[in-house]
Amino acid sequence: MENPKIFQIALAGIFIVLLVVGFLGFSGKIPLPVGKKDIKYGQVVLWGSIPFDMMQKLITERIGTQGAVTIKYVEKKSATFDKDFIEALVSGNGPDLVLLPQDSIVKNLNKLSVVPYTSFSERDFKDTYLQEGEIFLLPEGIIGLPFLFDPIVMYWNRDLFTNAGIVTPPSTWKQFYDLAPRVTVRDQSGNISRSLVSLGTYQNINHAKEILSLLIMQAGNPIVLNQGGAPVVTLVPPNQSSVENPTASAVRFFTEFSKQDKDSYSWNSSLPPSRTMFELGDLALYFGYASEYASIREKNPHLNFDVTIIPQIENAPARITFGQMQGIAIVRATKNPQGAMMGAFALSDQSVIDEVATLTGLPPVRRDLVSLRPSDPIRSVFYDSAIISRGWYDPSPSDTNILFSNMINDINSGKLNITQALSNAQNSFAQLAQ
Repeated sequence: MENPKIFQIALAGIFIVLLVVGFLGFSGKIPLPVGKKDIKYGQVVLWGSIPFDMMQKLITERIGTQGAVTIKYVEKKSATFDKDFIEALVSGNGPDLVLLPQDSIVKNLNKLSVVPYTSFSERDFKDTYLQEGEIFLLPEGIIGLPFLFDPIVMYWNRDLFTNAGIVTPPSTWKQFYDLAPRVTVRDQSGNISRSLVSLGTYQNINHAKEILSLLIMQAGNPIVLNQGGAPVVTLVPPNQSSVENPTASAVRFFTEFSKQDKDSYSWNSSLPPSRTMFELGDLALYFGYASEYASIREKNPHLNFDVTIIPQIENAPARITFGQMQGIAIVRATKNPQGAMMGAFALSDQSVIDEVATLTGLPPVRRDLVSLRPSDPIRSVFYDSAIISRGWYDPSPSDTNILFSNMINDINSGKLNITQALSNAQNSFAQLAQ
């Protein structure tokens, strides 16, 4: 009577060993076997918002159809991705894998499976991927394998700086106070025709949330921590209620440039969106994603601009910018969990990630590749920015964007002081994180 049970245990053990060998092979730890006896895991479906042509080229050329798993990619619109994903899961026709941005992790945790650390250790993960990738780590395993990365950089108008007699763009935030009156042009009524920088308001600043985030993180505040897979809000640091705490100082700096009574006054809510003003040649500095470089160049081929790393707080212990990372996640409801796991590792292979960087012009998510700094003057800045990029565990991207907007608007209107506005934001963030 014991023999069938022993046989089942032995069979299960063999299967687990084979699966782990497959994981290690795709993660580059050991070579995969070749020959007629290779394990085949069938087809898996991957959803994402990356253009179909690019992903199809990547899958065809780097993974193919003869490997252990075949990947079918389906492009989805970012605006309707969540709705389509939920509807597909309800109908039982969901994908096996999804490409998710880091700020979609929290709201989709209950729909995803983790890669256990027995398959890919935390140590190997940290040695393989950029530091921001650690946002995908949970106590029980890995919720996503980093795939695509897009850091925030600073674009600068070379002509506006040259005309003002300024040789180089600022490398610290402190320099902005001296540069603003030299570059910004305004009349006696406060109307701005040319601006140094778009800081101070919210609605007409592209990526205002990201800019505020990097300022706060540079001040030493992670905004939201991942503690045991649960978001813990740190917007107001414990035992620091003073308006002069580092977080308040970061917010104060952001709002300083919209105050008409200040020499640094450079921005107001009546101006066009910051990217539009930069493309028109009337904004000296623009904070945007690395992925925007080509479209800015296309929008205005005559614009004489360059790119550099985001300015830092003077003498800060760590250099930081904000970055947006997409990861490959396994859908919990997949009917082919082994194939989904193999597909995820296949997509994170070194050769695949290298090709992703080539096709997008963005820095790779792997340390071994980002260390190969390119000679191209633009891409080298993107690579340098990737190394210092950070993100935070966002409980609800659209809601936190509104909270940041309300915080800045309340400060600018005089409704609340900085301490009160931060406290309100902290309480609202905490409710979202519950």
